[in-house]
Amino acid sequence: MNEPRPSIPVKNSLLLRWWQVPCWAVLFVLIAGVLQFHLVSVPYDADTAYHVAVGRLIWVHGILHIFPWTPFSWLADHYADKELLLHLLFVPLANLNWITASKIAGTGLGAILLFVLYFILRAEKIRLAGVWVLLLLFASDVFVFRFSLVRPHLMSIPLALLLLWAAVRGRLILLAVVSAIYPWAYVAFLQIPLLLLFSVEAARLFAEGRVQWKPAMVVVAGILLGWILHPNMMNLLKFNWIHMVDILFKNAWQPREGIELGQEFLPFTVAQWAKWLLACVLMVVAGLVLAWRNRRRDFLSLAFALVAVLFGILSGLTARFAEYFIPFSVATIALATRSIPWRTIPIIALFAVIPYTGFALTETLHGIGTKEELIPPFLASQLQQQIPTGAQVFTTEWGLTGILMLALPERKFMVALDPTLFLLKDPELYQLWYTLPRRPERGMAEVIRQRFGARFVISLSDKRFDKFYYLLSLEPGVRTLFLSDLWMIFDLGGPPH
Repeated sequence: MNEPRPSIPVKNSLLLRWWQVPCWAVLFVLIAGVLQFHLVSVPYDADTAYHVAVGRLIWVHGILHIFPWTPFSWLADHYADKELLLHLLFVPLANLNWITASKIAGTGLGAILLFVLYFILRAEKIRLAGVWVLLLLFASDVFVFRFSLVRPHLMSIPLALLLLWAAVRGRLILLAVVSAIYPWAYVAFLQIPLLLLFSVEAARLFAEGRVQWKPAMVVVAGILLGWILHPNMMNLLKFNWIHMVDILFKNAWQPREGIELGQEFLPFTVAQWAKWLLACVLMVVAGLVLAWRNRRRDFLSLAFALVAVLFGILSGLTARFAEYFIPFSVATIALATRSIPWRTIPIIALFAVIPYTGFALTETLHGIGTKEELIPPFLASQLQQQIPTGAQVFTTEWGLTGILMLALPERKFMVALDPTLFLLKDPELYQLWYTLPRRPERGMAEVIRQRFGARFVISLSDKRFDKFYYLLSLEPGVRTLFLSDLWMIFDLGGPPH
């Protein structure tokens, strides 16, 4: 049995009075709101536009079971909405400007993430729990950048925090609910809960010399229920496998020619770890030492420390896992220092971190505030008049599909989410699509018309493709619809064959 957990007197304590909960909740909403509505100009990543676009499609067509808007993708005939909960969140915002909709969603989800960490620390009677949450926002500019993106990790991180805490504390109802939500919220709905359960039982084994099966059974039952209720359940399981094996293991961790996944799948360099994540590494190391010393009294902090270590290792392979590593590192040190009687530890930690992260954080906040809308309303209106509804558009890359779907609704594009989904459906055609702009030759217009059924070509201006643009513009019947520093848009002429 665990010994009684250390606690501090709550009677007459100004720090733990009930009114602090709504006050901190309001502050978290204000923080997330200021970030989204004042500091973020336009969503920095293209994925946010895709999520808003899918929400609008659900508004018009209902729950989706096919995805004809990207006919060359595996998803076209095997659709699985791995972030259905996020897309449903955008449904009531469908009539708003997409940037405003993303800011509203980002404010709500960001505030929830911060409040969940506060809720756990307060439930554990951690002194100055709200200050520890503020430390999360100063611990690394990497987290602030990811925090500003309105993407599924804003749901997965609080779910992961709650699942770990509930598994340790035996809150089985909460554990079941969180587990059931995961298949609706995040693609790794199996892998992350299993990683968390492994850490919980490893910590329990180190502390008590035994493991418990009840939390694992509850998690499995919850995930199974959420999966069964998901409208794309069979395809969702296949997509989970594709994402883990084909996208992450084969293409991200073992880069291959012809697959470009984006910088977030690349690992951090040693210099980047020193610049952006050193404070978090030190928090994990200190927290792990303290948690190990106090594991027999209470192994919660050890469980959080083990999760932080595992996400740190994953961050060494793929940078995007840092969005988990950072909050778990802060939670680890907050829980581990409970045994230290100094009340001002979180304040000391906050002021110690600010000089380290201050400059990088300023750069990041400036960067997310300078981005401009890639397809402003006037351009979208022009393109809608010239590219008819239902037309197939040839695009030279996959990352901007969401933005194009918003600007040109009910048109068809090449592939969304990941190029691997195109490769899986038709490897030969994928190779042709990848090769054309990189090794252009005369006669490309007819190849695009015949092989892809596309009359229109849209490309974000890329110096690598200058020869492709030039040769394409010289093709008989090809007309340049729009030319700017950002976009190259062509009409190949004639109906597609």
